Amino acid sequence: MLIVANACQTVDETLDQFKFGAGDPDLLERNNSGYLDLYRAMIPEIDGERREIVDAVNHVRRGLPGAGLVDEHNSSSLNGVYLYDFLCRQGYAGRTELVDNIDLEAERAAELAKAADVVLLSTTFITSASTIVRVCKLLKSWNPKALVIVGGAKLTQYSDDREIHGAARAADALILSPNGERTLLEVIRRLVLGESIASVPNIAYDDGEFRCTSRNLHDGVDIDANSVRWDELPDYILRTSVNVRTGRGCPFKCKFCTFPSYNDQQVDLMETESVVHQLRQIMRLPQVGSVRFVDDTLFLNRNHLITVCRRMIDIGFDKPWTAYLRAPTLTDECVRYLSEAGCRLVLVGVESADQAVLNNMLKGTREKHNWVAAENLAKYDVMGFAFMLVGFPGETQKSVSKSIDFLNNSGIHSYVHSPLFVFPNSPLAREARDFGLKGGFNDWAHDTMDCRTAVEECGRMFAEVHNAAYIDRGSSVTKTLLDHGASVGEASRMGVLHNETARRQGAGLDDSATRAEFAALAAGMQHATARSVDAVTTPYSRVDGRLEITSPARY
Repeated sequence: MLIVANACQTVDETLDQFKFGAGDPDLLERNNSGYLDLYRAMIPEIDGERREIVDAVNHVRRGLPGAGLVDEHNSSSLNGVYLYDFLCRQGYAGRTELVDNIDLEAERAAELAKAADVVLLSTTFITSASTIVRVCKLLKSWNPKALVIVGGAKLTQYSDDREIHGAARAADALILSPNGERTLLEVIRRLVLGESIASVPNIAYDDGEFRCTSRNLHDGVDIDANSVRWDELPDYILRTSVNVRTGRGCPFKCKFCTFPSYNDQQVDLMETESVVHQLRQIMRLPQVGSVRFVDDTLFLNRNHLITVCRRMIDIGFDKPWTAYLRAPTLTDECVRYLSEAGCRLVLVGVESADQAVLNNMLKGTREKHNWVAAENLAKYDVMGFAFMLVGFPGETQKSVSKSIDFLNNSGIHSYVHSPLFVFPNSPLAREARDFGLKGGFNDWAHDTMDCRTAVEECGRMFAEVHNAAYIDRGSSVTKTLLDHGASVGEASRMGVLHNETARRQGAGLDDSATRAEFAALAAGMQHATARSVDAVTTPYSRVDGRLEITSPARY
């Protein structure tokens, strides 16, 4: 059995999912190209290439004898790791292999697929049915007899029937469930035995005719009993960083988010001792240097945060770690515990610094929560990273200016911004009339802003924020810098210098001083790797006038 955890989704594949319901599909592509051109303009050109921050660091280090490089792909995705361990528990130990990304490991994936009876493709990080179809066809070309089963919560999000129909034709079965472990086991058993899967709930398939069975959302398994057994994983799965889950689900209902569309808002938290048991195992793994908790929100309340942090301190947990947290949780006491327990990076969905916009989002936070959180993170030297969303109904140039003020003056170390994308299954899309919203995805307008203005305001944010670092793909890249020896202050400063270099180049100004300071910081990073990494990680370039993926860096 072969598990495929990820694939590299191209620009065209990403857009395909939104063209079904678009009045003008070409307009979607033009709007997307406009945003990606802005994105490229935020990346400085260094020695003839636009280089994202990791590549810029490596470009410096390649000229230093024995310096080693920064490896961005230093962890295996948890969806694949969890599925591998789960299947080994179910009697498939010794018969299961994991490929973290089929496009990055194509040669190895092909060899394993040729020998597999069953291939499982996870869609945790795949949003487009076009990518699923491409990967399924590739797997079938390697082994026409292999049974390909596709699963993951994203399959339940498709707003157009043609997407799910296309995926069903390419695969042998789709698991349509946010969790789906029990369904998966039954589908594997029946397909291998040549039995009908028609009576299995939560699936779709095409046997000459598209079929979708009854829905039963509660087909998952106990999360405590099935927490990953880190000390039993083979070495090829374990890398220098690991991703850990301590719960499942999110109780919040942010209007821009698609999560409520496929989740019944049920939240399952692991018992504290189950979390500690995993961490004890990880402590004994010498090759693992850091941990990222991938829960949507690691600690849903302050008591839970303090309890877990105290236990981490009690056992002497010695790996630096990263977590996604909500601003109201980041009180002085809580951030002190985070720091003492070894937390180095906190990722916060700030979204906006304007209360009216936050209220429209149903974010459940106050302006002051974001400011206090940033202040506390800076106080205890925990790197704060803010996700900013530009263009939600109620957004104006004035509200964006408040967000710019927050980024410049709150003490937050780093951020990434994005214009609003109206996803078809989000509460915002369903309530479009109430918000005065017309259009969808990247072609929309409402009473206070439109999609093109939102992109322009993202550009203004980049131009006017000088005290916090814009770091694209920040949840992974910022952690990568810290993992490779940068301090919180150094990682933030490198980001600020990287931004300033791009701004100075755009204005035709001399950038030698910023580049020199950046190079000095990059040279000082201590925990680099000797393994080969991408020569250029900037993911987009122009090919015959079109934007194309040039590297797997974004994945």
